[in-house]
Amino acid sequence: MAITDDQVATLRAQLAGQDEEHVNRLNQLDTEAAKNNYVTLVTGAFFEAVDRKFVVNGEVAEDAEVINFIAHQREIHPDSADALDPHAAEMVILDALGKGSMESLDGETIFGTQILLLAALVGEARFSGDELDAFLAKARTEADKQLR
Repeated sequence: MAITDDQVATLRAQLAGQDEEHVNRLNQLDTEAAKNNYVTLVTGAFFEAVDRKFVVNGEVAEDAEVINFIAHQREIHPDSADALDPHAAEMVILDALGKGSMESLDGETIFGTQILLLAALVGEARFSGDELDAFLAKARTEADKQLR
Protein backbone atom coordinates (compact mmCIF):
# COMPACT_ATOMS: atom_id res chain seq x y z
CA MET A 1 0.00 0.00 0.00
CA ALA A 2 1.45 3.37 -1.03
CA ILE A 3 1.43 6.63 0.90
CA THR A 4 -1.86 8.43 0.30
CA ASP A 5 -2.63 12.09 -0.33
CA ASP A 6 -4.49 12.11 3.01
CA GLN A 7 -1.40 10.95 4.89
CA VAL A 8 0.72 13.64 3.21
CA ALA A 9 -1.94 16.28 3.97
CA THR A 10 -1.95 15.16 7.62
CA LEU A 11 1.79 15.66 7.96
CA ARG A 12 1.65 18.91 5.99
CA ALA A 13 -0.95 20.30 8.38
CA GLN A 14 1.26 19.48 11.34
CA LEU A 15 4.41 20.95 9.81
CA ALA A 16 2.52 24.07 8.72
CA GLY A 17 1.30 24.62 12.28
CA GLN A 18 -2.33 23.92 11.47
CA ASP A 19 -3.00 22.10 14.73
CA GLU A 20 -6.76 21.66 14.45
CA GLU A 21 -6.51 20.48 10.85
CA HIS A 22 -3.71 18.10 11.84
CA VAL A 23 -5.71 16.54 14.67
CA ASN A 24 -8.80 16.17 12.48
CA ARG A 25 -6.81 14.49 9.72
CA LEU A 26 -4.86 12.33 12.16
CA ASN A 27 -8.12 11.01 13.62
CA GLN A 28 -9.19 9.96 10.12
CA LEU A 29 -6.22 7.60 9.85
CA ASP A 30 -8.29 4.84 11.35
CA THR A 31 -6.75 1.63 10.06
CA GLU A 32 -3.52 0.03 11.18
CA ALA A 33 -2.22 0.20 7.60
CA ALA A 34 -2.95 3.94 7.39
CA LYS A 35 -1.26 4.56 10.74
CA ASN A 36 1.78 2.47 9.80
CA ASN A 37 2.09 4.27 6.47
CA TYR A 38 1.89 7.61 8.28
CA VAL A 39 4.74 6.54 10.56
CA THR A 40 6.73 5.54 7.46
CA LEU A 41 6.02 8.96 5.90
CA VAL A 42 7.14 10.77 9.06
CA THR A 43 10.31 8.69 9.10
CA GLY A 44 10.98 9.49 5.44
CA ALA A 45 10.43 13.19 6.09
CA PHE A 46 12.65 13.03 9.15
CA PHE A 47 15.51 11.43 7.22
CA GLU A 48 15.14 14.02 4.45
CA ALA A 49 15.17 16.89 6.97
CA VAL A 50 18.21 15.47 8.77
CA ASP A 51 20.09 15.14 5.49
CA ARG A 52 19.25 18.72 4.52
CA LYS A 53 20.45 20.05 7.87
CA PHE A 54 23.44 17.85 8.67
CA VAL A 55 24.89 16.74 5.31
CA VAL A 56 26.58 19.41 3.21
CA ASN A 57 28.35 18.52 -0.02
CA GLY A 58 28.39 14.88 1.05
CA GLU A 59 30.05 15.71 4.37
CA VAL A 60 28.21 14.60 7.50
CA ALA A 61 28.21 17.05 10.40
CA GLU A 62 30.24 16.43 13.51
CA ASP A 63 28.44 15.07 16.57
CA ALA A 64 28.91 18.44 18.31
CA GLU A 65 26.74 20.13 15.68
CA VAL A 66 23.96 17.63 16.37
CA ILE A 67 24.27 18.14 20.13
CA ASN A 68 24.23 21.94 19.73
CA PHE A 69 21.15 21.77 17.50
CA ILE A 70 19.27 19.69 20.08
CA ALA A 71 20.31 21.98 22.95
CA HIS A 72 19.27 25.04 20.96
CA GLN A 73 15.86 23.56 20.13
CA ARG A 74 15.24 22.67 23.78
CA GLU A 75 16.24 26.20 24.77
CA ILE A 76 14.02 28.04 22.28
CA HIS A 77 11.04 25.69 22.75
CA PRO A 78 10.73 25.35 26.54
CA ASP A 79 7.16 24.01 26.25
CA SER A 80 8.36 20.90 24.42
CA ALA A 81 11.80 20.65 26.03
CA ASP A 82 10.59 18.09 28.56
CA ALA A 83 9.15 15.95 25.76
CA LEU A 84 12.45 15.95 23.84
CA ASP A 85 14.92 13.72 25.65
CA PRO A 86 18.33 15.00 24.54
CA HIS A 87 19.96 11.56 24.64
CA ALA A 88 17.19 9.98 22.55
CA ALA A 89 17.27 12.94 20.13
CA GLU A 90 21.01 12.55 19.66
CA MET A 91 20.66 8.81 19.07
CA VAL A 92 17.85 9.28 16.53
CA ILE A 93 19.70 11.92 14.52
CA LEU A 94 23.03 10.09 14.60
CA ASP A 95 21.30 6.91 13.46
CA ALA A 96 19.74 8.80 10.54
CA LEU A 97 23.23 10.03 9.64
CA GLY A 98 24.63 6.49 9.77
CA LYS A 99 26.73 7.34 12.82
CA GLY A 100 24.86 5.64 15.63
CA SER A 101 22.27 3.17 16.75
CA MET A 102 18.81 3.38 18.29
CA GLU A 103 18.75 -0.23 19.50
CA SER A 104 18.07 0.78 23.10
CA LEU A 105 15.02 2.91 22.18
CA ASP A 106 11.48 1.60 21.82
CA GLY A 107 9.34 2.41 18.78
CA GLU A 108 7.17 4.92 20.59
CA THR A 109 10.21 6.89 21.79
CA ILE A 110 11.73 6.84 18.31
CA PHE A 111 8.56 8.07 16.62
CA GLY A 112 7.88 10.75 19.24
CA THR A 113 11.45 11.99 19.00
CA GLN A 114 11.39 11.98 15.20
CA ILE A 115 8.17 13.99 15.04
CA LEU A 116 9.45 16.62 17.49
CA LEU A 117 12.78 16.90 15.68
CA LEU A 118 11.07 16.97 12.28
CA ALA A 119 8.94 19.93 13.39
CA ALA A 120 12.08 21.69 14.66
CA LEU A 121 14.04 21.01 11.47
CA VAL A 122 11.21 22.15 9.19
CA GLY A 123 10.56 25.19 11.38
CA GLU A 124 14.20 26.17 11.20
CA ALA A 125 14.22 25.73 7.41
CA ARG A 126 11.33 28.22 7.09
CA PHE A 127 9.92 26.61 3.96
CA SER A 128 7.52 28.52 1.76
CA GLY A 129 4.31 26.65 0.91
CA ASP A 130 5.81 25.42 -2.37
CA GLU A 131 9.05 24.39 -0.66
CA LEU A 132 7.11 22.44 1.97
CA ASP A 133 5.17 20.68 -0.78
CA ALA A 134 8.41 19.78 -2.59
CA PHE A 135 9.93 18.54 0.68
CA LEU A 136 6.88 16.37 1.38
CA ALA A 137 6.89 15.03 -2.19
CA LYS A 138 10.47 13.86 -1.72
CA ALA A 139 9.62 12.35 1.68
CA ARG A 140 6.64 10.59 0.11
CA THR A 141 8.83 9.10 -2.61
CA GLU A 142 11.28 7.81 -0.01
CA ALA A 143 8.48 6.42 2.17
CA ASP A 144 6.91 4.66 -0.82
CA LYS A 145 10.27 2.98 -1.50
CA GLN A 146 10.31 1.69 2.08
CA LEU A 147 6.84 0.23 1.68
CA ARG A 148 7.75 -1.88 -1.36
